[in-house]
This record gives sequence, structure tokens and C-alpha cells, in this order.
Amino acid sequence: MRRFLFKLMTLLIPGAMLLSACKTADSVPAADLQEQITQTMQAVATDVQSTLQAAVPTTAPATNTPLPTGTPLPTETPAPTETPAPVITETSEPTAVAASNVTARIAQNTNCRSGPSTAFPMIFIALEGESLNIVSGTTLDDYVIVENPNDPRQSCWLWTEYVDIQGNLAGLPAATPPPTPTPALKYSLAFVRVDPCTGWSLVFKVTNTGSKTLQSYTVVVTDQTADNTETTALNHFSERVGCKVPNEVTSLDPGQSGYIYENDFSYDPKDHTLLVYVTVCSNNDMAGECESQGFFITP
Repeated sequence: MRRFLFKLMTLLIPGAMLLSACKTADSVPAADLQEQITQTMQAVATDVQSTLQAAVPTTAPATNTPLPTGTPLPTETPAPTETPAPVITETSEPTAVAASNVTARIAQNTNCRSGPSTAFPMIFIALEGESLNIVSGTTLDDYVIVENPNDPRQSCWLWTEYVDIQGNLAGLPAATPPPTPTPALKYSLAFVRVDPCTGWSLVFKVTNTGSKTLQSYTVVVTDQTADNTETTALNHFSERVGCKVPNEVTSLDPGQSGYIYENDFSYDPKDHTLLVYVTVCSNNDMAGECESQGFFITP
């Protein structure tokens, strides 16, 4: 502000001096003098206006410019919760009971089954002279559960009528009998003869005593005298007459009978002790529901 007043004084003083000179100088024509005064006053006015504008700058009110809308920060996705890996519990192989602990000494060949009666499927035949590991007692007085010597992971119910138990059963658990099954697949077997054809064959008659059709069978015969095993599997129950098959029987409906063959021994098994396993199934190629029987014969 002080600078502005100083500059204004410097402009007004010359103007006043010029007016004073006009009064005293009679030699200057009036028209010229008037023109000079007018120009001087205009210059003073213009300079004053410029000085005022410079001294007090006019600033337009700022327009409120909205702040740029920021891009929102991305919502943070929580880290996925790790699913713990499943804990795999190793299943150890079943531990066989030591033979010196509790055993069953077989005095006579006995069927070992999945339950305590002939209504249950046979698992294997316990042979005379064998010593089997007893893995459990039972709630029945005349049965124990023994380990299958052919598959230690499997056990079965053994009738003790022809068994000498060695050891103390009191230290073993006692199993409860399973429910008695009502199988739809049932049949009866009877040994018929030995056929000499392209060798020697064992012939059995089979009768369907169940409620399902029979379509295939397998016979496994172990000659304990000659230490030899033969196997036959067929999808029919036809009888051979004179070493020929006049009529093919492809299946046995309930109540029907047919024939099962163990074929082609290379020798005559007469008077030999034979262990016979027969498995019959409801579909071809040993498929569907199957049932097994085991027994000894001496032709």
C-alpha cells in the first residue's frame, strides 16, 4: 500500500506543476496547453488504474473441483483355509496266534464254515492231523473259531466234536454266532461213478434244491494218495453216455437234476482218498451267486 501511495504522488505532482505552469506561461497557446493537460490527466488516470489493479489483484473465487474418485482398494480375499490332509491309519496285517498258545488238533476231517451249522458256507476242510490256531472262543460250547491255514486273514467256525483243544480258551474273546443265512442257491451232490473215456473222470449227480437257476460249476479234486490235483470248470450239466453227450443241459432250474464231471485223470483213481471241492454258481463262468461244498470220497 505504501508503494502505491508513493507512485500516486509521483503522478499527481507533475500534473499540478503543469497546471501551475499554465497560469504563468502566457507564451503557450491556450489550445495547445489544454491539449497537453488533457493528455497528462489521461495518462495519470490510466497509470493509477493499472497501479490499483496491480496492488489489489482480483482473484476469482476458486471453483470447488471435486476430488477425483479414488478406485476403491480391492477387497482382500482371505487366504483359503487349508484342509488338513486325512490321517491314514495303517491297518496292520492280522497277527496269527502262536501255535504254542491255543490250538486245535484235528482228530477227524471236519468242515470249517462261516457259522456254526451246515446252513453256513464252507470255508475249508480241516484235515486229520492238522494243528490250527484258535483265534477266538464262542458263546457255544461245541465251536471255536480258527485261522484258515491257506489265508491267515480269514477265519471260520470249527465244530469241536473231533478236535483236541490245547491251551486255555479263557484268555480269548468269545464270538457270538451270526444270523443263520437263508441262501436261495442250494443243491445236493452224490458221487455216481468213475468214467473211463479219454482218461478217467469222476461223475457226480447234482440236484437244484434252492430257488435260483444253476448255470455253471467248478470241481477241484485233490488225490491225497497220489498227491495230485485236477480241476474242471463248465457251463452245463450234461450227462455223457458212452463218452458222448446226447443232450446238452445248459442250466438247472429249481427241482431239476444234472451231472457234474471232474474230467480226465491220467490214471484210475480207484481206492484213492480224494478231497472234492464243488462250487456251483447261478450265472455262466462262475458269476452271480455261488455256493461251495467239500467232502471226501474213495471211489
